[in-house]
Amino acid sequence: MASVLTAEERRTMKKIEFIASLPPIQSAINIDGQGNGARIKLDIPASELNKVIELQGFIGQSFKVTIEGISESDW
Repeated sequence: MASVLTAEERRTMKKIEFIASLPPIQSAINIDGQGNGARIKLDIPASELNKVIELQGFIGQSFKVTIEGISESDW
């Protein structure tokens, strides 16, 4: 089980950035029918696996998400 980060640890943690895309499947974005939120699935290349492992430190915790489009040449 991943350890829970304190608020101070989250504030001082480096930013986790990785390349991802929305998969071409109907369930890539699921919006709750009761209006309680949504779930997003991402396709992440193997070259970014180390970042996914870092992201596991946030399981069960809130974090900010920012999406920035890139061209494939930026990979």
